[in-house]
Parts: sequence; C-alpha cells; structure tokens
Amino acid sequence: MRRLFVPAFEFTPETIEQYVDRIRRFKPVLVDGYAESLNFLATYVRDGGNPGFSPRAMVSSAQMLPDNVRDLIEEAFQTRVFDKYGSREFSGIAYTCELSRDHHVMDESYVVELLTDGRPTEPGEVGEILVTDLNTFSVPLIRYRIGDLAVAVDESEPCACGRHFSRVGRIEGRTQANRPLRRRHLASRRTLPPLLQGTRIRDPATSRCTRKRPERSLSRSSRTASSARRRCVRSSRNWAIHRARRRASTVEFVEEIPLVRTGKRSPVVSTVDEDFQEVSSRKVRSLV
Repeated sequence: MRRLFVPAFEFTPETIEQYVDRIRRFKPVLVDGYAESLNFLATYVRDGGNPGFSPRAMVSSAQMLPDNVRDLIEEAFQTRVFDKYGSREFSGIAYTCELSRDHHVMDESYVVELLTDGRPTEPGEVGEILVTDLNTFSVPLIRYRIGDLAVAVDESEPCACGRHFSRVGRIEGRTQANRPLRRRHLASRRTLPPLLQGTRIRDPATSRCTRKRPERSLSRSSRTASSARRRCVRSSRNWAIHRARRRASTVEFVEEIPLVRTGKRSPVVSTVDEDFQEVSSRKVRSLV
C-alpha cells in the first residue's frame, strides 16, 4: 500500500535523526500521525534539524491539536495540517478542511450532537459529544457519550470550502479532564477544559495535571526534557506554578512523564467520576 510506519513512541532526541532519515528516503506525499509526534518533528526542525522532505499535507490525530502547534508544524514543513477527530469505536468522525479549522462531520456515517446542561450547545459554547453510528448493526451505538468535548459553531452558513457537512469546532479534550474553578478565576467559565490547561507549557511530554479528587489536583513537570523543551518549561515554570497553586493544585517535579495506559501522552489525567452535564449545569462552590 506504499505506506511507511514509524513507531511514534520511539521518537527521542537520540533516535530522531535515524527516523527522519527513514522518512526522508521514503519521500512521503502525506504524513499521518499523532499530534505529539508531529509536534516533536516540528520542534526538531525549528531547532535546526533538516527533515529533507515536505509532504503535500499532514494529518494530525489521536490528541488535541492546539493552534500554536498546528502553526509550528505548518511552518516547519511548509505544508498544510488537517486535523482528524476519531475514536477506537468509530474511526474517523470529522475532519478539518483547507479553508477552515472547523471539523466537518462525516454525515453519511455518523450523527454528531453537542450537549451542554442537557440541551443543544450554543455556538461558542463547549459541549459534550454524542455520536450515533449509522453503519454498525452488530452493536448499535446510539447517542453514545464518547467522553469528548468540542466547541459548537454557527452552522447557519455553509463552510467556504463548499462542503455541506455539519460541523463542530475545536476539540477541547476529555470530559473527565475538566477542572472546576474557584469563583474568582475565569468568571465566564465554571470549568477549565484540558486544552486551556496546557496552553502555556504546551508539551505533554514535560508536564501533566493529575486530578484524583474533585477539589484538588497535582501538576507534575519533568526535569529531563530535551533542550528545546527545557527552554519552554523554564520560560513557563514560574507562571505555571503560580497558576497551578491558585487553582488548588500541588506542584511536583519528577524525572519523567510516563505515557498513559493507552500509549498516548495526555496533558491532563483524571480519575474523578463526574458527569459533565451535571458539572456544567450546577454552580461550582467556592473552594476557598
């Protein structure tokens, strides 16, 4: 099938040259990979590495793709990055196009809804994703609460690309990874989505917030990041410590941030059993 598979989780500062050389010799037209892996490649280029290849497009999947990471990848490889939203249960559910950062839902295969407080999510709000699969008959999944969050968009006008699929906006992460805020923080939000929690440090290989109790969380930062990542952590560390402690977090420095059970990296891990619809519909009490 003219495909080259590269083990994403073996990308390290010591092995990156070897894998970049394999990709260079393959001369790919399309590169499809985890957002974290593409970010790692782009950081390598930004810091002086020479990839020797520029595919026509790159497809990001598996993890959230912040705008700053997308911009870094596009600049490093002089190409376009398209984000894919999918899951183990459904495969590819929605994709960005060449003219918008909204995700076009594959309407011929899925019905996707966004709910907030048990009602349809308004444009600009964050809602919980519900998916109905139109093709799986052996185990029907109807209004399946997949556990992800996304921003609703105004669909009164079709996308400029001309595709008339329904759309969802930015993927915000997992419902359980949301953190209730104290009243005085971000008054417009009752919870803090995981995408916003990681925007300042930006790299899940160097930091992670773990939430085991509703009112407390633990932020860990790695001491052994690569040089580029250390610069990022140093520039953000004081800010991160200050913000984390204000948001009822304990800060701890460790030697390494391990992969989560699924083999991916995640900036936020939560074991708190909370219902997003209930959390978003009630007022979060003051934790002071």
